[in-house]
Amino acid sequence: MGLSLGLLSSSVSADALKNSLTNIMKTDDSVPMVDLSNINLNAKPKPVKRVIKNRSPKTVVGTVNVHKIIKKDADAYLAKRTKGKVTNYDAMPNKQKKMLLQEIGLPYLAYDMAMKELTNLEKESVLNRTWMQKEARKIEIKDIDVKRVYNQMKMQAIDANSTKSIPPFEAIKERLHVQMIEKQIMSKLMQDVQIKVAE
Repeated sequence: MGLSLGLLSSSVSADALKNSLTNIMKTDDSVPMVDLSNINLNAKPKPVKRVIKNRSPKTVVGTVNVHKIIKKDADAYLAKRTKGKVTNYDAMPNKQKKMLLQEIGLPYLAYDMAMKELTNLEKESVLNRTWMQKEARKIEIKDIDVKRVYNQMKMQAIDANSTKSIPPFEAIKERLHVQMIEKQIMSKLMQDVQIKVAE
């Protein structure tokens, strides 16, 4: 009896399946069919063109701790870093943007640490040395001027009957050059300086 019920139910389901398939096979003009005959199964998807932002040079593009980095500075650093090949920070992928901000931020981080860890005397020393180096780069002293100073020193030594031997020019040329620069910097520093000795 169970077997006959099973056969009866399977024939009912088979009839339902047959009717369903027959209905699908009937063509009805009211149901639109999609034409798939022109599909290229080997085609590659078209790349989506990336839209590059065009932000103002004053736009903050990132921060390193509390230091804000503006687009103008990021663009300038990027141009310098890539020797002019890439000049728009916004055209870079986010991963590279983060790496660039990290590089730009290093001087800020060093400054923060220096302000925390250096004493006031050390800070003054760093500022003095930096200013002196900056001034020294501005001063141009030609070899002919160094040679002239060397010859004057040599003549003074001869006139004073000095027993010390005078080193050759090439041996002391650099030292004389540095001394001449220092002398010019000292002259600039002392210009218009008022010094009073307290009693």
